[in-house]
Amino acid sequence: MSTVEKVKKLKAKYINAKSKTEKTAINKELEALNKKDPNAYAQAIIACMKESNRIADELLVKKQLENILPAVSIAYIAKNYFKKSNEWFYQKLNGNIVNGKQAEFSKSELKILNFAFQDLSRKFAAVCVA
Repeated sequence: MSTVEKVKKLKAKYINAKSKTEKTAINKELEALNKKDPNAYAQAIIACMKESNRIADELLVKKQLENILPAVSIAYIAKNYFKKSNEWFYQKLNGNIVNGKQAEFSKSELKILNFAFQDLSRKFAAVCVA
């Protein structure tokens, strides 16, 4: 098992640890990994941080859309801006496992999504109701 895999496994154990004793034991295992190979340990920590940031970004997108999604047609956005199905959109939004990988919006897809909402905003603003 690589250092990255070991650190990820220990991270998961730490998150689920119920006592201070368990957390202390996990910290000792992490310290031992660091002493054994500081460079590999540093790379593993960076990999974990990147994964955490990716997850946080996904949660942020989902949270930001929470109040908007009931008011707009995801099918319309998926079809007209992405040329995809609404199922595709929800797989990305919810981080579903697709073909063995977790679905997520790429940076370019997030730019398209941002454009879509700005475009829809302009269209809504242009509506005049007498």
